[in-house]
Amino acid sequence: MYEIAVYGGAFNPPHIGHVNVMLEAARLARRVLVVPSFRHPDGKQMADHALRVDWLQRIVTHLQAAAISVSDVEQQLAADQPGPVYSYALLDHLAASLGVADRQLALVVGPDVLQQLPRFYQGEALLRRFAVISIAEQAPVRSSLLRERLLQGEALPEHWLAPGLNPLNYRHYAVAGH
Repeated sequence: MYEIAVYGGAFNPPHIGHVNVMLEAARLARRVLVVPSFRHPDGKQMADHALRVDWLQRIVTHLQAAAISVSDVEQQLAADQPGPVYSYALLDHLAASLGVADRQLALVVGPDVLQQLPRFYQGEALLRRFAVISIAEQAPVRSSLLRERLLQGEALPEHWLAPGLNPLNYRHYAVAGH
C-alpha cells in the first residue's frame, strides 16, 4: 500500500469516471490527493480553477471517504512560476513538503497516460523516482464528451454525473467552462 496517491487532471468537468478512479486509488493508498490542474501543460482551456476545486470538494464530501481530499497545491506552485506545473515538479514538491519517501508517493494515471509518461516533462526521472498506479477506465465517459453535449444544450445521462454534483452544476459549466 502506498502512503499517498496523487490523482491530477483537468477535471473539466468531473464525472463518474473520475470518481471511480478516486475510489480505486483509495484502495491502494492510505491517502488520495485529488489535484486539479491550475495551468494545463497542453494549454487546454479549463473552467476556473476555484470552480473545479469546489466541484471536487462537493464530490469528496458526498463520498464520505476520509482518505480522499482535494488539494489546490498546483495553484500554490503556479504562483511561483510561469507556465504549467508538471507532474514531476508536483510530486517532488509533495515528497519534500509532506515528508513522504519517493516510492511511497504514487502518481495515478490511466493506461493511456501510462504509455505517454516517458514523454512527459522529466518523465523518465518521474518513473525512476516515484511510483505509478495505473487504473483502468471503468466508465466509458470523458470530460470532452460532457463538454460537447453541454455546449449543444443536450441533457447528460444520469450515470455520467459525479455524485455530489447535480445537473445544475453541469449546466453552470456550460456557461462558465468553455
